[in-house]
Amino acid sequence: MLSSTSAKSLVGGLTVALLLTGCGRSDARPAEQSAAAAPIDAKPADGAITVWAMGTEGELLPKLAAEFSKANPGAKVQVTAVPWQDYAKKVQTAIASGDTPDATMVGAVDLAAFASTGGLEKVPSKLVDYDSFYRGAVQSTLFEGAEYGVPWYVETRSLFYRKDMAKAAGVSAPKTWEEYGPFLQALQKQGAKWGLSLPTGATATWQGVVPFMWQAGAQIMSEDGTKFAFDTPEALKGLEFYRSFISSKITSPNGPVSLGEIEPQFVAGSTAALIAGPWEGSLLKSAGGASFVDDKVGITPLPSGPKSNASYIGGGQWAVFRDAKNREGAWKFIRWMAGPDAQKTWYDLSGDLPAVESAWNEGKLATDATLAVFRTQLKTAQPGPTTTTWRQVTAVLDAEFEKVAKGVSSPQAALQEIQKKASAIGTGA
Repeated sequence: MLSSTSAKSLVGGLTVALLLTGCGRSDARPAEQSAAAAPIDAKPADGAITVWAMGTEGELLPKLAAEFSKANPGAKVQVTAVPWQDYAKKVQTAIASGDTPDATMVGAVDLAAFASTGGLEKVPSKLVDYDSFYRGAVQSTLFEGAEYGVPWYVETRSLFYRKDMAKAAGVSAPKTWEEYGPFLQALQKQGAKWGLSLPTGATATWQGVVPFMWQAGAQIMSEDGTKFAFDTPEALKGLEFYRSFISSKITSPNGPVSLGEIEPQFVAGSTAALIAGPWEGSLLKSAGGASFVDDKVGITPLPSGPKSNASYIGGGQWAVFRDAKNREGAWKFIRWMAGPDAQKTWYDLSGDLPAVESAWNEGKLATDATLAVFRTQLKTAQPGPTTTTWRQVTAVLDAEFEKVAKGVSSPQAALQEIQKKASAIGTGA
């Protein structure tokens, strides 16, 4: 199933930073919220709990909420489904007015922008065990050193390839950067015009390019979160590796610009590999049928660079508004949804991958070969920096990466320009 955060939030969340810039509550600055939120007791929840959830998740959440109400008969969860395209403005307006629901689902890349307004409450201490979640998911809940969200579901990206072509070529899926190019060129010799599809400037290109930098050891941000660090030898090595796919004619300089565009080419065999998330199986079934996926599609973790095989992690998390009327009920609902049993139930309902690692130990999550690849990939996946300005910086990244893909700019020149513009934008710290 296509994750709504991985696809729809890409559109709905694009203007979050711009909408929130200068629009925070005048009476609530993050510095004023230094005290930890009051703890939540272990008693059953009660009262009305109002929540907002986006896209497909908003449509399906009432089914999960009904299970919560069985365990908490005194509580009733009232879900409002919000279209992703209305999400940012709706949250911003609610925070500014003080007229909020109790809790809201938040796209992983947007939490910092919302938390910076002072309109979200910090997560109460010991509400959940953050060690039980994938590390990358926890990273995306942080703002100024504190957790403002609880991970709910996650997604990451791995390498899909034509396993029938690989078998015909006598090659195995690549495990390292050194094996990457030769593997893809072997698939091209089986008739594919392009060995690998990569983003080359469309919105969110950075999610497909920055991982090459991470794999080379780049951090892209200082440890104290006050400076961006794009102009480094490690980042250059990663960007040069990205460019090498295009210069060697393994990858087209004109990559896909919309969801669902590349799948017909993959099915036809004109493109032999692509990097995508858990939603890709559904798209490939639509384009080529279930038998095509079973017989001709392979999936493997991203090949490792000099330091790691890091991929990008996205997903959804839950936050509670500072002006929540039933904050205790909201946090109890969120705590319940973070339990492994609720996480497994949510996977069965939605297809969203659990953020809690132990939820993967039973059923299809434990036995499905494709899910096993994503489970492995999630261990090294990481989010972009949790700064209020990250959305603005990603626009710079997408533009400069397009220049590299088109041969208009060198990787070194692009990183220098990115560093210059990102430094001017700042981190918001």
